[in-house]
Amino acid sequence: MLKSKQGISSTLKPEHFELIFESILSHSKDGLFVVDKEGVVVMVNKATEDMFDFKASLVLGRNVRDLVKEGFYEPSVSLKVLRQKKVISLIQTTRHKKKILSTGVPIFNDDGKIEFILVNDRDISHINMLAQSLYPDELSKDGLRLDFSDVDIASAELEKMVVKSPAMIRVLQSVIQASKFDVPMIITGDSGVGKSMIARLIHQLSDRRNYPFIDLNCAAITPSLIESELFGHESGAFTGASLTGKKGLFQTADKGTLFLDEIGEIPLPIQVKLLKFLETMELIKVGGTSPIKINTRVIAATNQSLEEMVENGSFRRDLYFRLNVVPIRVPTLVERPEDIIPLALSFLDRFNQEFDTCKTLSRPVCQVLSEYDFPGNVRELENLVRRLVTMTKNDVIELWHLPDTLNRGTDVSPDIDPQHFDYQGELKAFERKMLQQALKKYGSQQKTAKVLGISQSTLSRKLSRS
Repeated sequence: MLKSKQGISSTLKPEHFELIFESILSHSKDGLFVVDKEGVVVMVNKATEDMFDFKASLVLGRNVRDLVKEGFYEPSVSLKVLRQKKVISLIQTTRHKKKILSTGVPIFNDDGKIEFILVNDRDISHINMLAQSLYPDELSKDGLRLDFSDVDIASAELEKMVVKSPAMIRVLQSVIQASKFDVPMIITGDSGVGKSMIARLIHQLSDRRNYPFIDLNCAAITPSLIESELFGHESGAFTGASLTGKKGLFQTADKGTLFLDEIGEIPLPIQVKLLKFLETMELIKVGGTSPIKINTRVIAATNQSLEEMVENGSFRRDLYFRLNVVPIRVPTLVERPEDIIPLALSFLDRFNQEFDTCKTLSRPVCQVLSEYDFPGNVRELENLVRRLVTMTKNDVIELWHLPDTLNRGTDVSPDIDPQHFDYQGELKAFERKMLQQALKKYGSQQKTAKVLGISQSTLSRKLSRS
């Protein structure tokens, strides 16, 4: 039975709990799978159907023992929970070789006996492939170097990571290693390479993950206000100050992480105060006199050369060395061309789901994208794909849909009028042929999708639609 706050539970009737539970089943992005004390499946939600690639009608009313024997998935977390009578997490493999992180939770009756088991499933195939890229020579049995809590907590950030290039694999290896050590860090790289995403991933993989992640773009705050923003102020500390005083971001991020983007924009007088905080973990608010003990990890980022700033006197040398315990440089997109098409297809898949479209990129478009320098890096590529998905009428995105900056020097025949010529049949036939050839070559949808740089669900959808 669901529990709720005293005084509220009396207004909830049994049918209300049923409605709430049905809503959770329908809309949860995680798979939810319920079996009874005998191991018979009694509830399955849509997310589970999609993850395991079966219809609910094929498994409802059947025993999980039979499902395992018939190869729907293995092993069964439900059977382990029935035997051990406790919460268990393990990695299940579906018949299509997807990796699913499954957590089985026993639901006991008033006599202390198991009545049902609720299984929560999360598709971690992408994370598993990422782990294989990061640790190809030293995989554990289940193919993951990260423990269950890491995968579960950091999955939202890990699923955003599209890493094919050796350069980014090295970055991610450094991130995973450094996240376990509670030291300051500086992330460098050009604008748009994904420094804030790296900072969030470090936080999620650290022991501070259950506490706040606060970020501040130092370039967006005027020099006169940045001290108050970071350290807070006492009541009436300056003209316009809050009468009740204000917490600074260091205090707000206590026990968590403060991400200072564009750290080079902090004025020299504030750099002195920041250095003192890093050395003592104490701060004094603007207008205050008493030090406050704070436990906040600082991750800084910049697209400038702090070494040059140190040499010309615009950034303190001692602060630079204090922050630069673990330096991480995120390469530009032109330095990791292997990531361009996988990233574009990942964005395409996300925006297709967001806008309920079914757009694809033609081969010539992929060729142009892979050869473009992308001065705006990943952010520019993401915005380009969003624009193409929302502004292109046809399902296939062709060369003439690209902006002039990318099409310059590309041979687009003027004899063809794209508005009055139907390419759909030929393009679908070509795509079907290519996908089938790739599937025949690599043997499984999982491996084929990995080589093509698309998700397995996208590959399956294209094959079934073709």
